[in-house]
Amino acid sequence: MNNTIPSVLAAMQVVDTLAGQTPGLSQAALAKALGLSPSTTYRILRSLAVQGWVAKSDDGLYALSTGLLPVFHACEKSLGRLDHACDALRAIATNKGIACKLSVRRGHEQVVVAREEPDGPVQTTGVVGAVAPITEGSSGAALLCDESDAAIEAVLRAIGTRQTPPAFLRAAIASIREQGWALRPSIPPWPISALSAPVRDASGAVLAALTFIVPTASLDEAAHAKLLLKTAAQCSGR
Repeated sequence: MNNTIPSVLAAMQVVDTLAGQTPGLSQAALAKALGLSPSTTYRILRSLAVQGWVAKSDDGLYALSTGLLPVFHACEKSLGRLDHACDALRAIATNKGIACKLSVRRGHEQVVVAREEPDGPVQTTGVVGAVAPITEGSSGAALLCDESDAAIEAVLRAIGTRQTPPAFLRAAIASIREQGWALRPSIPPWPISALSAPVRDASGAVLAALTFIVPTASLDEAAHAKLLLKTAAQCSGR
């Protein structure tokens, strides 16, 4: 059973889309980007404007507004923890020469919110803002590790996988539950491996996934896993 409200999901999509646009978007551009009807887009924007979550400029562009500040304030501790995690990522890349990234869950997706690379000609962590299915890679396993088995199977049925076989996702989640981390071996033709562990908030809930991206030829599984767990604990404030 799909226990969701389409209009609420659409409003969330509007907010999410506006968050990535400066100085904003017109009603028509939003409708086109999200595949919504003009009337639905208008009603959503009017509802968000009443709450002060969006505002319309003189040139007809909609942007997020200060009414969202109480929402951000409620997330202040988590945002502070993510800022602390970014410092930890920077230290790992600079001092240990390891590429690393931080991903968070957004529904059935995972989004890269921070990345750091050691000096070198090749970047391996992608870009901030990159989106992938929540079922992909060791990072997806880290983000899903506290979900029930039934919830995980429901996600797999809903969106499937792209590069990660379902059996790997299940095994990676089991690995994280048992030892705190999971390894994603290299996938030809890319000679890199990924290790991920969850970063937790003050309540112990999963806040993000910390991932090390390591050339497979130089992977020391035990040493890299030990450093990953230590860094994840630092990011979690432990």
